Order: sequence, then structure tokens, then C-alpha cells
Amino acid sequence: MNIDFSNIQTASAIPGAAAMIETFRAIGYSLETAVADIIDNSISAGARNIYINRVWKGGESMIIIKDDGHGMSDEEIIQAMRPGAQNPLVERSLTDLGRFGLGLKTASFSQCRNLTVISKRTGKNVSFWTWNLDYVALTNRWNLIRWLPDEYENILDDIESGTAVIWSNLDRVVSPLTKEDDENAKRKFSEAFDRVKRHLAMTYHRFLEDKSFKLYWCDHEIKP
Repeated sequence: MNIDFSNIQTASAIPGAAAMIETFRAIGYSLETAVADIIDNSISAGARNIYINRVWKGGESMIIIKDDGHGMSDEEIIQAMRPGAQNPLVERSLTDLGRFGLGLKTASFSQCRNLTVISKRTGKNVSFWTWNLDYVALTNRWNLIRWLPDEYENILDDIESGTAVIWSNLDRVVSPLTKEDDENAKRKFSEAFDRVKRHLAMTYHRFLEDKSFKLYWCDHEIKP
């Protein structure tokens, strides 16, 4: 059926940002598969070394995934953080493991309320943007904020190019009210990451065996 759109009446039906973000959060990721989705992006970016770290601070704990891939400019970060940024019908390179342009966002939102991406290209300045879901809920707008945790301002200083994905306010991993001295919660957090490490060693074993890239877990190389 062919429709003549030239004289047809239209009405805007932009989805509400706050409701749509919460829908993204419901997509069925485990912590293991969420971390692996971020690593897929690092592989697509040509990374040779990928570093996974978790920082225990009770309810303020964080997860950081850093790579030495080709990095992104300011505009490229915004594009990467835009939901549905990639058309699934467009032909991709063989190293591009993404398809719908949602992996970075949905994987991250499934675990945390703050998704920060900081990146730089060779010879260029560092850029960063954050999805803060509390801000989205407050404004009901699809707006990133120019913010990152203070302690990670210099996280890319030791590499020529690359990207770091920082998850904070890990409400799906650790309750925001958890105290840093809660040993039971700390043990559960550690056990969850032991599962992540095993999952990564298995999922990427062929890449690790043929030295396509190296994965580091809290500065220790993961073996296949």
C-alpha cells in the first residue's frame, strides 16, 4: 500500500524520556552479560587492552571498563550515547559486534543510574558525557549532562587514545543505602564479580588464546 504523505495530518508522539529509560532498564541483562556488552564495544573500537575494575564504596561503589581503542570525539560520544543511534539495516564492518545501537545504554542502565563515558582520540582533548537517570526523571528530557566522578578526571592520561565507561549509583547491584563497612554486602559484591570474571574468561577464550586482545581484571590479566 502506497500512502501519499504530502498532505497528510501528523501528530508528534515522542516517547517520554523518564518512562522510556525505565523500559530500557527492564531488558534482561545479568551483570555478566552487561559487562560483556561493554567489552564488545571496546573490541569494535580496536582495543588491544581492556581493563575491568570494581571499586567498593558501599552504596557509592563503581564499575569501570577502560580500553585503549581509537577513542571518540565529543560529538561521537554523544552519538554513541543516543538510544537507537545505529540503523540495524546499515552494513557494518566485520569487527562491529553491535546491531541496534542500544547495547551501551541498555547494558549500563540495567545495572546503574549514572552512565559516564570519557574518551579521547590521538592528539585530541578528553571529552565526557553522562546519562544521569535521576536528572532524566526530574526533567523528562533526553538530555546528557557534562559530569564525571572527580576521581576519574585523569583516567585516560596513561594511554594515547581510548575510552572509559564508568557505572556509578549501582542500584541494581548494590543498594544505595549500603554502608561501606557492611561486610556481608561487600562479600556479595565480590562474589558477583567472581561470576563476571569467569563469564569473561569463557566468553572471550578464543580471542584471549590467539592474543587478539588482553583482558585485565583489577590489573591482573584474565586467562582463557
